[in-house]
Order: sequence, then C-alpha cells, then structure tokens
Amino acid sequence: MSQENPQKIDMALKGASLDQILDCAFIALKTNSINYSSLSVRDVSGNSGAKTYLCSDRDMPKCIVKVSSGDGIMNSHPFTIERVNAATKALRQNKVAPAILLRGEDFHVELSAGTSVMKDFFHFKNDLAPPAELASLMARIHSTSTNWYVPLKDKFLQRDIKIAETLHEVPPQAPAWCLPWSGIDTGMPVLGVGNPDPNVARKILELQLETGVFHKVMNCPAFYPNSDAAMRNVVVHNDFKPDNVLRDPITGKLTAIDYDLVQVGPAVMDFGLPFMMWLGSRFTTLEFRKLFIKEYLLACKLPSGDKSVDEFILDCEVNTIVAFPGLLSNIYDAEIPLLRGIRHPTAKAGFQSGGPGISPSGSDLVELLAKAIGKVRSNSTLRAECIEWGLVMTMFKREGFGSLELFKFLKEIQEKKMLRLFGIAETDDGGIFISEHAREK
Repeated sequence: MSQENPQKIDMALKGASLDQILDCAFIALKTNSINYSSLSVRDVSGNSGAKTYLCSDRDMPKCIVKVSSGDGIMNSHPFTIERVNAATKALRQNKVAPAILLRGEDFHVELSAGTSVMKDFFHFKNDLAPPAELASLMARIHSTSTNWYVPLKDKFLQRDIKIAETLHEVPPQAPAWCLPWSGIDTGMPVLGVGNPDPNVARKILELQLETGVFHKVMNCPAFYPNSDAAMRNVVVHNDFKPDNVLRDPITGKLTAIDYDLVQVGPAVMDFGLPFMMWLGSRFTTLEFRKLFIKEYLLACKLPSGDKSVDEFILDCEVNTIVAFPGLLSNIYDAEIPLLRGIRHPTAKAGFQSGGPGISPSGSDLVELLAKAIGKVRSNSTLRAECIEWGLVMTMFKREGFGSLELFKFLKEIQEKKMLRLFGIAETDDGGIFISEHAREK
C-alpha cells in the first residue's frame, strides 16, 4: 500500500449511486490486498458540499470514499484543492492522516482510521477519547512540517493586490491568516453550514474591503494572541470536533479526519472552534479546560504551569471573537457584524441586512471590542471571569464592561439568536443547551 502513489482510475463519482460507490470501494480494497467478508455503505456527508461515504465490513469500518462537489465555497477554487492535497500529504507523512488507497477523477478512497468517539455533536466519549489523548492528538497535528504551506501562502497573496497590501505588515499570529474567516486565499470567506452561494461570499469580502473594515480588523493587535504557545505557527486542523476524530479499535490510537480546512496559522486558531463547539464554558468545567490545555502544552513540550495555562486559555477566549466560527465571523443569517451600517447579503439565501443608521457600525464594533479586550487583559478580576465563563459571556454579564454601545450590540444580536454558540439564549429568561458536565461544581 503506497500513501504517496496510490492507483488512479479513469472514473468519476459525482452523482453516483450507493451501489457505484460500493463497487469503487471493492476495487480499492482488492487493489491494496485488504481483506473483507462483506461490505455495506453509508452516506456520512457533512455540510461542506462534498460527499463522504463510509464502507464497513459488518461493524468494522474499512474505507472512506470522498467525492468532491467542485461547486461550493470550500471546494470550488483551485487553490483550495491544491491546499487540501498538500495538507493531507504532509499529515500522512507525519502519520496523522490515513493512507490513500485509490484516486479517481473527482474522488479518492482512503483507509478508515477507525470508529467514532463521538457521544453527540458537542461531546466526546471520555472512555474512548480521554482529554489527555485528544490533547496529544492535537499536538501531533501541530508538529507536522509547515514547509508545504510557504509557496501556497505566496499564491494567496498574489491573487488580490488589495488584500496583499492590507496584510503587508500583519504578523503571522494575526487572525487574518484564518482562511475560512478572512477568505484571503479564494476571495470567499466561509458562510457557515450547508453550501451557500460563492457569489455572496465574494460580495461580502468585497464590501469589507471597500468599507475599510477588513483592513481595520485584520490589523488590530487586540485580537492577536499574547502567549508564546498560542502564537506559534503550526499546521492547524481548523475543524477539530467530536465527529472528526476516530479511534483505531485495535491500537486505540486517535486520528483526526476531514482536512478541508487544514492550513498553517497560529496554534490558537485550532482552539477557537473547539471553545465554541465542545471545549468552552458552555460544555465543560474550568477544571476540564485547564486539564486539556495543560496536557496539550505538555505534549508540545512547552511550559505548562498554572500561569501558562491561564494565559493560553485567555488567548483562546479572545480568539472566539475572530475565529471561524466566532463573534465577527460571516456565518450568521441575520447579519454580518463587520458590515453593520451598510446594506449587505448574509449567509441566508436571498436575504439582505443592515443599512445606514445602524449603530454601532462594523468599524465602530472593531474599536469597541478592542477596548473591551484591553480592559480584560489589564484587570485580574475580569481575566479570571473570562477564563471561567468565557469572554463573550463575561462581556454580556458585565453589560459591555460599561460600554452602552457594545452592550446594545450584544442585546441586538442576542435577539437575533447570534449568541447561542456562546451559551446565551435569545431572551434573558430563555433556555439553551448547557452540558451537564459544564454545570458541575
């Protein structure tokens, strides 16, 4: 079995039936002398627009067939395809990603890395994926060579001279380099679940550039991480969550799958999504988070004392403002926060939001949030509260840290259901899912 040179066949699978997918899996397993007694196939596709099929021998996963759609934000641009292929190759060389068994015109078949460790969308099964092992897996991903990304980054910047000029002096630890958030590689920031219109994504980025808010937020140091551990440039998975981790039933080894968003960026970038989807205060206790971060730092052979852990967690919380997904991301149906004050499309098909007279504007919002982060970093009480409750939750509870404009914004987006990811329901007395584990005292 060759990871570098798998067999290629003249076949396309876009729109294929399950029987055709299964036939392709038979070819891949037979070609690589992998034994099986019988195979079944199941569609396990996510929201990227691509199709993913799991082929199993009874209850044992054997291989995965991944078919590119080629028409969505996350897979339609040649830079995206080039990046994903290069990233996957680097991860395989680092023994993080499973082997490729077969390639076709619009698909590949990869060896299954094992069985799911997902309890539900927000939780891992702790017996199958203990925190220390998850932290070690993330550290292994981050240990992958970054050399493959250097020429790609140059291509991204050559694509659009306006963006290149904006990012000319932006340091490598800045959130600007988060591709699904900024869209600097393709001109299309990711707009959330499903497969939104690429033309809408392009328009959103164009408006952010025209208004100057793109330059303002990307060059704002308040959103940069402060700790050395968080600033390190590493290979980041960008989608590290329960449904993207598998466990080998024989060796017990954990593996991350789904490399559509893999890139190089500051290490903290890989914690923004987890803090909002399964690792943050809505889902875990402070003790759990501190244990996870400590184990991660230990696995990376970095300082892991209490001060280092707290500094890293605070950087993670700041990253939830500019992460994908985050407070200032482009995923929301109701509005694009950075485009407040002008009429603009959103992730919701055919919907327009905003307009003159709306306050604070996107530009004002960047300043308000930068000042709020400055207050947190300079106040030990606020730092401790943010580490325990989360930055956005603390801002909300503390009514914008005294800023009427910031609290007004938070109340407005609360009503629009834009704070649910941060554990805040659309009404002050409303209910929202909070993990029982996070409620434990």
